[in-house]
Amino acid sequence: MHQAMRPHILLVVAIALLFGPAVHARVPAPVMVRVPAGSFIAGSTPAETDAVHYPALLAAREQPARRVIVARPFAIGRTEVTRGEFARFVAATAWKPDGPCAHLVVGPTNTWAPSDTRTWRNPGFAQTDRDPVVCVDLADAQSYAAWLSRETGRHFRLPSNTEWEYAARAGTTTPRWWDQSGEQSPCKNASVSDLQRQKAHNNGAADPVKFFACDDGHVFTAPVASFRPNPWGLYDMLGNVWEWTSDCLNANQIGAPGDTSARTGDCASHMDRGGSWTNSPKYVRSAAQHPDLVGARNTVLGFRLVEDLD
Repeated sequence: MHQAMRPHILLVVAIALLFGPAVHARVPAPVMVRVPAGSFIAGSTPAETDAVHYPALLAAREQPARRVIVARPFAIGRTEVTRGEFARFVAATAWKPDGPCAHLVVGPTNTWAPSDTRTWRNPGFAQTDRDPVVCVDLADAQSYAAWLSRETGRHFRLPSNTEWEYAARAGTTTPRWWDQSGEQSPCKNASVSDLQRQKAHNNGAADPVKFFACDDGHVFTAPVASFRPNPWGLYDMLGNVWEWTSDCLNANQIGAPGDTSARTGDCASHMDRGGSWTNSPKYVRSAAQHPDLVGARNTVLGFRLVEDLD
């Protein structure tokens, strides 16, 4: 009897092997980088923010600096989520990222205006499917993470503020990870407010407070992984686009948790990290953070994901 059942058992096993994994293999998972457990100093000192003439209100959001314990390793996206990846989500779910998308008005004023015609598909400038998706609000990012989790059988989510900073610093303690070497140009490491943008958006007027004195080859976003990675192999942690986190807005870091848990507060706004293609030196730092209303969409804001590891 045991021998007679064997072909049937083998057939069941074969079917399970063939079709079982497909339940969680309909969508390719993004490339994730394992980040080790450890600790680091999160935030900045007044000396750092004073050196870049950072407004006091903004500086307070990243101070006082404090030690954070990263008790467990986690994985974080090697790159920001791309337009092509987000398009697969929209096609599969019919999710509609509705609402105006704010854009930078061309000219020296650096003013922003909402637009009903600019969307994640067409932000008003040329993108490829390898560029980071923009014009996405917090719900768009969280819904993408939930969908990807269902499709892959893994657990993806937005990073907390401290998870993001720990990964961005990658063991460095300087304002930017590339500050370890003065020979490295910022434009070899990030898409930032540079000489190309100076010519396109500032009528050619030079201003070292607003522009890095180099040329990164892009006026707007760049395809992900176009520049050097940080020491942990992560691309565009600084520059390209700001990235949503799961932390709510707080005026300062007093009382912030000493671990990597997300922080509550004024949850009508969440914190963004990393700076963008529009940002000057004072914003493109590992400690810098900026709040956006959870329903905000603009052409400098995207996201990357974290994966919880077993």
